[in-house]
Amino acid sequence: MARSPRALIAVRLTVHTESTTSPERQLEECESFCELRGWEIVGVASDLSVSATTVPPWKRPELSRWLDDRAPEFDVIVFWRLDRFVRRVGDLHRMIEWAESHGSKGLVSATEPFDLTSSTGKETATMIATFAQMEARAAAERVASSRAHLLTSTRWGGGSPPFGYRTFAKDSARYLEINPETADIVREAARRVIGGEPVNAICRDLEERGVPSPADTYQRNKSGKDFVWYPRTLKGILTSPTLLGWKTRSEDVPGKKYKKRVLVHDRGGYPIRVAEAVLDQDVFDCLQDALADSASPVGRRSTTPRTPLLNVIKCGGCGKNLQLHTSRKRRKDGTYRVTEKIRCLSRVGSPACPGYVFLPDEEILTPVLHMLVEAVGDVPVTRRVYVQRADAKGESTNPSHTADEDHWRFVPLGTTFVERWQSMGVTELGEDLIHAGVTVRCHPRELGGHVLEMPEDFRERLAKFLR
Repeated sequence: MARSPRALIAVRLTVHTESTTSPERQLEECESFCELRGWEIVGVASDLSVSATTVPPWKRPELSRWLDDRAPEFDVIVFWRLDRFVRRVGDLHRMIEWAESHGSKGLVSATEPFDLTSSTGKETATMIATFAQMEARAAAERVASSRAHLLTSTRWGGGSPPFGYRTFAKDSARYLEINPETADIVREAARRVIGGEPVNAICRDLEERGVPSPADTYQRNKSGKDFVWYPRTLKGILTSPTLLGWKTRSEDVPGKKYKKRVLVHDRGGYPIRVAEAVLDQDVFDCLQDALADSASPVGRRSTTPRTPLLNVIKCGGCGKNLQLHTSRKRRKDGTYRVTEKIRCLSRVGSPACPGYVFLPDEEILTPVLHMLVEAVGDVPVTRRVYVQRADAKGESTNPSHTADEDHWRFVPLGTTFVERWQSMGVTELGEDLIHAGVTVRCHPRELGGHVLEMPEDFRERLAKFLR
């Protein structure tokens, strides 16, 4: 007797309002749909506050786990409407390809008539997804148009004001004005930087004096510690043209994960003033020169050097990532002495971290690689393959799998971990370890040395990413 199809219900909602379909109603209609067809419901993937435009199905917290590890447990994905599932045509096509390569699974809407097992159904689904994408694009254009208009006005667009300013109400809108308390902190920090004092030292002094940081001022402090000043935050404040009273916006930095503040110009190409200046132009220019002089003598950081085994090596004291730091000290003859060390991301002198420092090769790479080879060097490397029911007859090596079940098979690649890693660079090795969930807690040798933390299923974790 044929087994009834097993259904996974996918529920998604970006923002819950009176005009949106509640998760409860989506679930109820999907359950009724499955009941009418005699489908067995094996699970519900509920992803709330998730946009289908920006987050595809395979990246959603709940649904991704089913698509990744639990694919053999269901035969069809049921959703209330296609736009609850995807809003981009490319995402729909990728999900159709995924469904076909994982046992010809079905993608079914509980309220729209299409069947993705037929060519006509695929064309209908693509058309619906196209309209859903057009609707999302139109909504995005409306929002962008509204933001563009607000951006070129002298009004404050919302959110926390720049440090040194505060907002006030006028004509049913909000505008910026100087905040005497925080502006004095900015001016003090500027004077001290121009005088040659390091930003790190200024941050420590502000903390010791109990001066509220931006996180404390705007009630965004999630660390549980009061008055924590980060050098990166203070530098961002001191380099922003907002201190001159100009309107700014965030802009991506090519090749970087962070953003920078840039001036906003009106249609005539002139910068837009939104408040009085906290710093005079001459003071601001001197400040930028002082900050540039205190930076690396070679200017910008290089994009090529990387911390060896980044996101794998962790500080044994506080658990944060260890990172490569390069210092350059000018010699009398004009050359520079370059020193590389690996230390914790915590600020130097932070009470939360003992401040372990390591030499990159002798104290990190060599001992960590030796630990890895000792632990798993002779273990065979495998990759994960999805086995459909038609291919599983007589081939299952796991007694828990019967011939009529889909399942994952782990296929040996004919090489051991040490053989695989010998052909890799340090960056590629680090990617392997990250996929496998491997970390190393790094302690000085006199405190016991490094501790390798390797999950029991590390082979299976890595096998998912090997094609």
